[in-house]
Amino acid sequence: MYKKNILTLFLGLLLTAFGLSAQAGTSQEASPEGFQPWLTALREEALTMQIAPAAVDATLTGVVYLPRVIELDRKQPEFVTSFSAYVNRRINPRVVSKGKLMMQDYGGVLYVVEELYQVPREVLVAFWGLETNFGGFTGDIPLASALATLSFEGRRAAFFKKELLNLMRVVERDQRYDSPVVGSWAGATGHMQFMPSTLLKYGVDADADGKIDIWDSYPDIFSSAANYLSQAGWQPGQPVSFQVALPAGFDYSQAQWQQTKAVSEWVKAGVAGVPASALALPKASIVLPQGFDGPVYMVFPNFDVIMQWNRSINYALAVSLLSQQLRQDSYTLQLPPEPPALSYQQMWLLQESLNAQGFDCGVPDGFPGAKTQAAIRRYQASKGLPQDGYAGAELFSRLTTPVQTAQ
Repeated sequence: MYKKNILTLFLGLLLTAFGLSAQAGTSQEASPEGFQPWLTALREEALTMQIAPAAVDATLTGVVYLPRVIELDRKQPEFVTSFSAYVNRRINPRVVSKGKLMMQDYGGVLYVVEELYQVPREVLVAFWGLETNFGGFTGDIPLASALATLSFEGRRAAFFKKELLNLMRVVERDQRYDSPVVGSWAGATGHMQFMPSTLLKYGVDADADGKIDIWDSYPDIFSSAANYLSQAGWQPGQPVSFQVALPAGFDYSQAQWQQTKAVSEWVKAGVAGVPASALALPKASIVLPQGFDGPVYMVFPNFDVIMQWNRSINYALAVSLLSQQLRQDSYTLQLPPEPPALSYQQMWLLQESLNAQGFDCGVPDGFPGAKTQAAIRRYQASKGLPQDGYAGAELFSRLTTPVQTAQ
């Protein structure tokens, strides 16, 4: 009873920090009809999967529905922030200076991890900085409640339900029965913000203390991240991205992340600014994070590896740009200004407009995914516009402004 009361108090304090309360968490508004029966069914399912009853109880005791999590899911900065704003908020001289200091402070363990996994230390520190401000804030939302909310809500229910079951397995493996796992609203935890499935598959007990600790053990933290990247296909000695320039008359429909050519072919097509060290590489793509009139990047297979970590062009470029700044003696990053990105609601309306005008982008979801980008390119082609697939303010205006007819 004492432990249960302490747990309830602890969860209440965490929820209060996010403008919620334990009472609100169980109200009709915060706990939709069917949520508690859904939790009961999940508990039974977990037990049939041979997850230890103690782990199931420790994970699900005190779980509440968190409406704020759903709001945050609709406002993911990687997808609803313009590229320049996204990067400028996360990469600046102060961040780079702190990152370089961290590379010095943890130089010994980073050296060992780099030698073992062949992932550069500046890349690992870039991930660390972007994910949690070098461990400054790893999240304080109860993961079980966040994952249960996202599982019940439905947009990606199957994915988050699997992660909630995997969280039970983490609790079982590490015997974390008295200390609820906390992290981000999206269910990630630790210095590198691993999802439970990632922790189970790639976590490393580098300090050989009998447990995988991505919260307090720096050997485990860096080794787990490097192990993930290595197994995802990291290519030692190869770049992530370079900023390049396109020739006049370039076919912007060719600038797509998953449309690759040999670097020599891109150069033959007039792409300029490619370092000599990359000329022989057999695979590269061109991406336009701000559309055809913004910066242009040539990206390589290591960029694809980062996209496995977080499927956002903005995020993957930010990792590359921050790692580049960490290698340099002085700060050189300069990005041109960019109009604000479309909001979640505007993106939804844009998708509805594309569908209504015969450019199928699937069921609207408020996020500019691959199918939406393909639909945009078809629309742009029909109007004689540069086919960059970019969902910007000008395109939104074109698609949503009613056509004026002559009287």
